[in-house]
Amino acid sequence: MHLQSHTRKKKGKTYTYYSIAESYWKDKKNKKKILFYLGSLTPLQEQQIRDTLKVTQSTDTFIATFDDIIFEDRWDYLDIAFLNHLWDKEWGLSEVFPLPDKTSNKRKKDIPTANVAKILTFCRCLNPGSYFSAVEWFGTTSCNHILGINGTHFNESRIYRELTVIEQQKKKIEQWLYQTLKKRNEESMRVIFYDLSDSYFEGRKCTLSKPGKTKANGFKENRIVLSLLVNSEGYPFSWEILDDYTSDVKTLTGNADQWKQKFNLPKVIMVFDRGMVSDDNLKHLENSKSYFYITALNKNQIADVDGANLKRFETFTEETTEDEIISKGLVKYDDSTYYEDIGVDNSNRRHVLVFNMDLFKSQRKIREKLIEKAINRLENERGALLNAKRSRERKPTEKRIDKILEKLKMQGYLDYRLERVDITGKNDTKIRSFNLSYWRKTQEIEKAHLKDGVWMIVTNISATVEPEEFRLGPEEFIKSYRDKNRVEEAFKEVKSFLKFKPTFVYSKEHVRAHYTICILSYLLDITVTNKLREQPIEGIGSVRKVHKTLKRSEIGKISVNGTKHSGKKLIPTTEEQKSILELFNCDYLVEGSYLRSIGIGRV
Repeated sequence: MHLQSHTRKKKGKTYTYYSIAESYWKDKKNKKKILFYLGSLTPLQEQQIRDTLKVTQSTDTFIATFDDIIFEDRWDYLDIAFLNHLWDKEWGLSEVFPLPDKTSNKRKKDIPTANVAKILTFCRCLNPGSYFSAVEWFGTTSCNHILGINGTHFNESRIYRELTVIEQQKKKIEQWLYQTLKKRNEESMRVIFYDLSDSYFEGRKCTLSKPGKTKANGFKENRIVLSLLVNSEGYPFSWEILDDYTSDVKTLTGNADQWKQKFNLPKVIMVFDRGMVSDDNLKHLENSKSYFYITALNKNQIADVDGANLKRFETFTEETTEDEIISKGLVKYDDSTYYEDIGVDNSNRRHVLVFNMDLFKSQRKIREKLIEKAINRLENERGALLNAKRSRERKPTEKRIDKILEKLKMQGYLDYRLERVDITGKNDTKIRSFNLSYWRKTQEIEKAHLKDGVWMIVTNISATVEPEEFRLGPEEFIKSYRDKNRVEEAFKEVKSFLKFKPTFVYSKEHVRAHYTICILSYLLDITVTNKLREQPIEGIGSVRKVHKTLKRSEIGKISVNGTKHSGKKLIPTTEEQKSILELFNCDYLVEGSYLRSIGIGRV
């Protein structure tokens, strides 16, 4: 049945009359039968009758007031469904983990290892914290719907049991990522970036950790050293927590041999930081059939390279012009960078000297600032010595002054002398102290000035290496070394996840598995970041903004008071959310057919 309107003109005016009609088929034609004539209706009466008739059309339709609708609960949906899409559709990671019957001989697992790994990875992306908080977070999400699991079985005990299984799959995960990246873009695996960093975990002692000074957090009892290998697009494919770490320099050769064996590496170019440069390391890579390398020398090594000729920079100031720089034999690379290809030395290593004006200004400014800071500290120390309330000994005083200079790294630029003086104290007591005099080491500062803005690339890639595709030029060396910030960015993101807070994450397997979860989290995030770089979305410039935007689309449970009607519905998606889904080809996540397939709808 439906409400039908009829219009009639009378004395120049148009009148509308209504009736209730019923449609039916006869002789293969759609016909109408008038059931009731209602006459004219007010707009309110018309709407009320239409609403009443709508109820008769479907069992899903009913009459309720606004107050009858009850919003019972809500769960995060779209941000998690999006990450699940990346995990399975983009990377196929679920295939890496064993099926439940392969890891449990006694009974079938309630939750497969792949789903535990998913949940922990998604939590690291969206709500990093302890594994105890991961259990709480799980209850606020629609993971049970998306993954098709019974959420009551996800608990801390389950997490810690599965961490061991996850760690057992690490080599398989690395192989999967390496092969996937190579298949997608073989060119992206021609240059790989390696770096080391450190972090720490809180809680119990772990044999993987050693007391030591971290690069960012000072001395920690439970310091761990991390290694990471990424391709030229920033995607990680090998990582490790290092046992028996001694120094950055000593880790490179062993890891290089492992990668060669693990991935059956063809010829690749490895880019790494100058902190790992030693003659032994370079010789090891040169003798390998798998590696070319691009790295940089430490500052104190540059002057020893034939052809460096740092004296040519002694007249450079912050006002030095481009023409002056080029007149010293350098070639322009960009607005602030210039280079000279010095060529191959007698050890078959090629050197490229690089000068950067922005770096020049920065290093000059920082050094002068630190010198002034050190002088102020020495002046304060001088005043304290001349106003001493008790006698001072020479060695403790020198130790304290040396510590000031060492902390500011100014030992090479400032020197001092202590002269014994006698001070008259209270009641005419004699106090033995010192007068501190200090001065700049002018020659040492001038030598340092020669290196300001200068760095030196060293590589075993010459103009005659084979295969020919590896014959890079100076500008490609510079770009590749600068691009090592890919791995530095990765560490920055990964380490934001790497506070090992959970009480029970202290066994080797659990700590290593936690690092793997952090890497997988970064893998999903860099996937989003790279896509946004290729195809920017206005107003959404970062992976964090993507997660935040998608998070607002939740699943809500709704019921109607006094009826048996209830169900779960998705908050309508915004244009911003739709643009993200379109970019990643996952519009289906908000379509009715998919939502119904995971239990979102009327119950």
